[in-house]
Amino acid sequence: MAAITLITGKPRIGKTAFAVELLMFDDFYKGRKIFSNINGLLIDHHKPPEGHSWEDMHEWLKWKENIGSVVIYDEVQYLFPTRSSGSKMPENVAFLNIHGHYGIDMILITQSAKLLDVNLREVVNKHIHIAANKMGGLTRLEWNEVALNPTQQARNALSSSHKIRQEVFEYYKSAEVHTAHSHVKSRWYYVIIAMLFVLPCILGLVGFMGYKMYQGYKEKAGISAQAEEAKEPTGFKNPLDPENQKEMMPQSGIQGQNLKPEDFVPTLAEKPESKPIYNGVRQVKTFEYPVGCVDGGKSGCTCYSSQGTPLKEITKAMCKDYVKNGLPFNPYKDEQQIAQQPQTAPQTAYELEKGQVLTMGGQSPQNLMYDGYTEAGQQFAQRGGVVGSP
Repeated sequence: MAAITLITGKPRIGKTAFAVELLMFDDFYKGRKIFSNINGLLIDHHKPPEGHSWEDMHEWLKWKENIGSVVIYDEVQYLFPTRSSGSKMPENVAFLNIHGHYGIDMILITQSAKLLDVNLREVVNKHIHIAANKMGGLTRLEWNEVALNPTQQARNALSSSHKIRQEVFEYYKSAEVHTAHSHVKSRWYYVIIAMLFVLPCILGLVGFMGYKMYQGYKEKAGISAQAEEAKEPTGFKNPLDPENQKEMMPQSGIQGQNLKPEDFVPTLAEKPESKPIYNGVRQVKTFEYPVGCVDGGKSGCTCYSSQGTPLKEITKAMCKDYVKNGLPFNPYKDEQQIAQQPQTAPQTAYELEKGQVLTMGGQSPQNLMYDGYTEAGQQFAQRGGVVGSP
């Protein structure tokens, strides 16, 4: 659909540059015959035919070879100036009413729509106004009809940011390229620029102060926690203390209840201590660990605990290894407690020397016991002989 596009704006705002940009980059105008009066335009275009002028374009635009052409006219107020009401309409103005019949598209450039013929204003299909904004840039306003007061009618326009492509100035002789644009910028422009530099500093300072406050809070919380720990140094309670034994003793499931027959039935055969009635008082005080081994006699090689009980879990081969090479290191022995133990009475004639392991068969026994050990072997003295003797 053939249309008339009006481009307005103050001098040196970039109106002509925008029109040239449309010719260069808008596919709608590419490949079409162009007629233009733009000074120094390097895009392929035509002037009015010989013997004709722009004033009689209503004649030569109707020619067959010119149908579907594009007309770009700069400073169009000189071609279609305002006229008094009641005056006769010029033929070139009247042609604007039927230009679409010949597929003619027009891009007309001027400073204000008020400078144009009133009939031209009525047939404009799109009005584009370029203006400087308060941020120091350019704004493009678009209407589907002429806006005689673009500033006041901006609220009804399609608004967008406008930027001139620098390569456009190479395709025509432009006054804009030699003139510095000095648009008045709003104070908010400078405020925003300043905030771009100040805001990161403020945010950094706030973040740093927040971090310091957080660290201070953590330190105070740590001091409070340490103070609480100082009141109760450890959660350890000495299990040898009778008072602590009462607290640590598990409560029987039958405490405060009537006794039942099943409370006296051991849960393990031949283990009377496994009766449920003892659940509240039964506690492990020590554990089995080999303190001596005897090789010989009817039983072969046997290792014994500190209570003189044979350790059936230790195999004969391991027992013989202990007799030959000595007992393994005891990581459970408290050297400090052993050093503080009082000296025991002299051994009987039949009592084993400290740390001895007997080997039957007349050979001298090998000392494999821990230093300071006194209980080992005492149980054997009660029998009047050495464990393993015939």
